[in-house]
Amino acid sequence: MNPSEKFDILGVELEWKLTAAETDHQYCVLEAVLPPGVVVPPHRHPEQEAFFILEGAPEFVTSTPRGLEWCFAVPGETINVNPMSIHGFRNPTHSDVRMLITCPAALGNFFHEAGLPILHGSPYRFTVPAAEQIARVMVIAERMGHSFSSEKPGQCGSAPHPHALGRLLSHPTRSSVNRAYLF
Repeated sequence: MNPSEKFDILGVELEWKLTAAETDHQYCVLEAVLPPGVVVPPHRHPEQEAFFILEGAPEFVTSTPRGLEWCFAVPGETINVNPMSIHGFRNPTHSDVRMLITCPAALGNFFHEAGLPILHGSPYRFTVPAAEQIARVMVIAERMGHSFSSEKPGQCGSAPHPHALGRLLSHPTRSSVNRAYLF
């Protein structure tokens, strides 16, 4: 796969911003677009991963004393995931979510191997992946030390942080997040 090509992993549209080869195999940076309805289920892997929210209102799985919960994030927020920590994310809104993902080269290898090219100029949008696509990604993930949680996350039991609400209200043109959560 050409590093400049966009590719898809089960509905998440990805594009390399920095490949492992460009960082002396230290880390990778990808831009991710989550169309409405896309879900990356709770999982863990040996590598650290960080998400910087550019646009939209994704929800991330968070481990709390009550168990796993879906809590939303806002543009400008960074979610840091330690190695082997359960995490997942989804787009429950009607607008795309855009974020940057920074990860070690080993996780970049997973993205490279599991991804399928998105044809240029195609009107691609998320559709439910075929069972064969899911099985293929699961085999690659398990071979690379990833595992999936069987626990079903609940809704966030805490209110959004005042900083998050203030950020949403003060930057209404950043995305459609205001329509999705506040109005």
